[in-house]
Amino acid sequence: MLSFIALFILPFLAISFLPFFEDAYDTGRFIMLTGITIVLCIAWTIKLIKTKLLIVSYNTGVIGFGILTLASLLSVIFVSANKIEALVHPLGMITWLSLTVISLLAPTALEKNDHVKLMWMIVGTSSLLGLLIIYQQFGITALLFPTLFYLASPLWNPTGSPLSACYILAISIPLAMYVLKESGKNHDDRNSAFALIAILVAIGGIAVTFWRFIPLVKTSLLPISVGWGILLESWKQPLLAIFGVGIDQFTSAYTLGKQLSINTTAIWNTSFNANASLLLHIATVNGFLGAIALIFCSIALLWSVKSTMELRISLFLSLIFLFFFPPSFPLIILVGLLSILVSSQQNTHIYRFTSLGVVFGSIMCLAVIFTSSYFWYRYTNGEQLFYQGVVARNQENNGTKAYNLIILAMRQNPFIARYHATFSQLNLMMGGSIKTDEKEDQELISTLLSQAIREGKTATTLAPLNVFMWSNLASIYQNLIGVAADAPSWTIAAYEQAITLDPVNPVLRLDLGGVYVGMKEYDNALTQFTAAVTLKPNYANGFYNLANVLRLKGNTKEAQKALRNVLDLVPSASSEYQKVMEEIQALPQ
Repeated sequence: MLSFIALFILPFLAISFLPFFEDAYDTGRFIMLTGITIVLCIAWTIKLIKTKLLIVSYNTGVIGFGILTLASLLSVIFVSANKIEALVHPLGMITWLSLTVISLLAPTALEKNDHVKLMWMIVGTSSLLGLLIIYQQFGITALLFPTLFYLASPLWNPTGSPLSACYILAISIPLAMYVLKESGKNHDDRNSAFALIAILVAIGGIAVTFWRFIPLVKTSLLPISVGWGILLESWKQPLLAIFGVGIDQFTSAYTLGKQLSINTTAIWNTSFNANASLLLHIATVNGFLGAIALIFCSIALLWSVKSTMELRISLFLSLIFLFFFPPSFPLIILVGLLSILVSSQQNTHIYRFTSLGVVFGSIMCLAVIFTSSYFWYRYTNGEQLFYQGVVARNQENNGTKAYNLIILAMRQNPFIARYHATFSQLNLMMGGSIKTDEKEDQELISTLLSQAIREGKTATTLAPLNVFMWSNLASIYQNLIGVAADAPSWTIAAYEQAITLDPVNPVLRLDLGGVYVGMKEYDNALTQFTAAVTLKPNYANGFYNLANVLRLKGNTKEAQKALRNVLDLVPSASSEYQKVMEEIQALPQ
């Protein structure tokens, strides 16, 4: 059972996804990884009971991933605001703990020949990935499965990211070269042919992906220079320099740490949930301790390869990707598999237990397994219910069904902030959709709006430094202006908190300015719109709103100047250009 999991299940994990969750890729793989780890522990415990032997492997992977687990745990304890979200984050402590357990147990079931089989499985899964990438260019998968809308994209692949696919394909090439060399030595023409085809498929998959993805790089990737600036900004406080900001709070590190110059780039309004590379990300969220742990783990794995040059090349490529390219959950899984290949039978240690020792040890193991399984089920069920609720709201347009499903999801996972934020917007939407004046309906509207406020506040409590939770709360209050007497002041306070957390974001200034315009406080609106165009000098919408408030204040000369700035920023053939021209002509000269 242990060897079956290690050889035939783990290699497919890197290219698997589960379309039953909002994030089918990283969340799906995180759930699969932790579930497989639990099953592995069950199989190992059964073997312990049967043989009265405790068999473990003390290899480099155990030490490296174990240190990463410890660094992540310390970060959760000392700095994470929402410790539950930190624990279940795909790049968080439970992932490193799962890889530690897999490195500890999986090698014990593998013989020397099994390492070659594992290489074949890695090469085989990467070949499947490469073939799928090539098929995508001809729309074959979309024709076979027309109801799956995501298959229409030529860049789609089951890793969820073009770069993740390239990582896997590139790392598999040296391994394929090794099995090609070994097959040649054994005069195995069939395996040699398979290995050669795998190399060609991997190269083809990388080439096709690069061809499609390179034009999108500037609009989709966080530059290393920006990521480095975010890291340095987050390390200004000694505690955060040591333990990081917490894996659950990278969003706040990004919004607080990004420089004003980002507003001149194509990613100015893009939100990132990870830093520019895994090393920068770990250093940001787990601090200096996390960075040292990752560097030690990586170098130790590379150093432990003594004979197989191709495996060393694959590990070296992994380090390059870990240190200098965007984080990838499939890459982390693949590094875990490489750590199994690095381990040797000399790392395996066997301890014979007495009957009493077996009873005590099995009770301890089963207690951990049952506890882990319980929380694993709750998290998995909560994510599934939440996704069903989102589908019911967005695709089925069934608010009542979505309402009930998200309530069930929150009962399973009450500490996930995005559940509460989504539920707050759902309550607001349902309350706004009721148009009758009947007493019962008015009471229902009042209940729904009260719940929207309560859930919005809960989201900010669970993620107090997340700008999106505060802007969500502000939008709820803004929708209540004219309904609740204090809604304007609540709205302004929430937007001001959001601006504090994302000081260089011009959109928040624009939104707050819009609130002031609605309240006819034109001076305050002018201040916010001026700040928006100062933060982003090429912000056409900002200049348009600035012109509007200047016109309302009677300053038509400056309003005309602002509108001419809009003309400079929008295409001359667009309808927006014509509209602005008409507004300029309509202004008193």
